[in-house]
Amino acid sequence: MKILSIIGTKGTGKTTLVTKLIKGLTNKGYKIGTIKHAHGRFDFPSKDTGRHRKAGAKIVIGAGKETFFLSPKEKNIKWIISTIPIIEEIDFLIIEGFKKMEFANISTSIENEFTIKKVDPFSLTDEEFNKLLQLIEKRTYGLLLGLNCGKCGFESCKEFAQAKIRGDADDINCKSQFKKAMLRINGNPIPLNPFVQKIMSKTIKGMVESLQREETEINKIEIIIK
Repeated sequence: MKILSIIGTKGTGKTTLVTKLIKGLTNKGYKIGTIKHAHGRFDFPSKDTGRHRKAGAKIVIGAGKETFFLSPKEKNIKWIISTIPIIEEIDFLIIEGFKKMEFANISTSIENEFTIKKVDPFSLTDEEFNKLLQLIEKRTYGLLLGLNCGKCGFESCKEFAQAKIRGDADDINCKSQFKKAMLRINGNPIPLNPFVQKIMSKTIKGMVESLQREETEINKIEIIIK
């Protein structure tokens, strides 16, 4: 899962750009997820869920044809990102906001060291937009956790990220992204190289396969230890 942040000051077209990118990348066959950074609270005061929350519920869940979770606590962005693959497998995660995070970003106003392109969402031509999509495909990367394993050919995760931003590593991707196994301690994702992921996956699968259970096929195993 690659991550792209859309940053910029208020009124410069961030949401306009996000919706265009969702449609553009979806049309190319990718599965897209989004996160919207908000400074205030998300609330539904006139709905039943709002009444539940006002009455003192610590977490409110809406379940039906769609599902949502509403928690009164602010969650760490790395926890949120690492939770997404558990819920849904996606190709690109587009984040509106979080300009201080070290994700590849497209800016609608002020640039920083992780900006791959500055654009005006209101004047983008079709040709410019198609080139922007190609840039996103090549220069974005996943959640980097500072493992510094060197398997990408760079000495550190930050050096790899900077090379991706510059366009010096278009055909190189992080080798230690979540594929076989994920580990989180106290909600914080722990970096695992491919070898460790493979060992963990085979070990846990072997243990589960030895148990008596109704399911005959294993697609995903979830373990929580407290």
